[in-house]
Amino acid sequence: MPESVDPRHLLLIGAGPGVGAGIVRRFGREGFRSTLISRGGTLEQLATELRSEGLEVAAVAADIEDLDDYRATLERIFSAPGAPGVTVYNAALPDPGEILDTTIERLRTAYDVDVLGGVVAAQVAVPVLRAAGSGTLLFTSGGFADHPVPALASLSMGKAALRSAQTLIAAGVREDGVHAATVTIAGQVAPGTAFDPDNIAELFWTAYTDSKDAWQTEYRFTGA
Repeated sequence: MPESVDPRHLLLIGAGPGVGAGIVRRFGREGFRSTLISRGGTLEQLATELRSEGLEVAAVAADIEDLDDYRATLERIFSAPGAPGVTVYNAALPDPGEILDTTIERLRTAYDVDVLGGVVAAQVAVPVLRAAGSGTLLFTSGGFADHPVPALASLSMGKAALRSAQTLIAAGVREDGVHAATVTIAGQVAPGTAFDPDNIAELFWTAYTDSKDAWQTEYRFTGA
């Protein structure tokens, strides 16, 4: 890759102590440095914990609900030398409510986080990765995309829409050497179970390391 892109720089959008931290640890074992993005809160605490494990981690606060400010944050990251060669979109807004009872405003906010934040990330990252001729964009999906849950209407719609958006993105970047895929987690994430975050992180690593002739647009984690 050109100097402007660092193939061992992971950008994790939607950083948290579960799957997100598992991904950072898995890639970190392979020598990756990571930049974490979330709205704040426990972001710095998570970054400090990961640094204590010997990982190189930077933390950047950004609120995806403010799409303009969020885009500007991503543009700063991707315009700097050593821009991320791998981006994982792991953000979601699990806002409870049935479709007929929730408000349009709540649905719109959830859609911004569940779907449009991922689209914005791709819009900013792809031109840089195209110029480099290589790169990876991974989007965390879930079983709600297959089996909508009435009590989580916005998240169910969002996961289905994110998968559709990623399919369109993948079709537009494959010939440029950029791999775009969803990683669908078809179960409840919980440490110490088949759906342990560390187990799930292995599938993200597989998606990243697959050769081009083995690229998939969706990788499914079923706990098997």
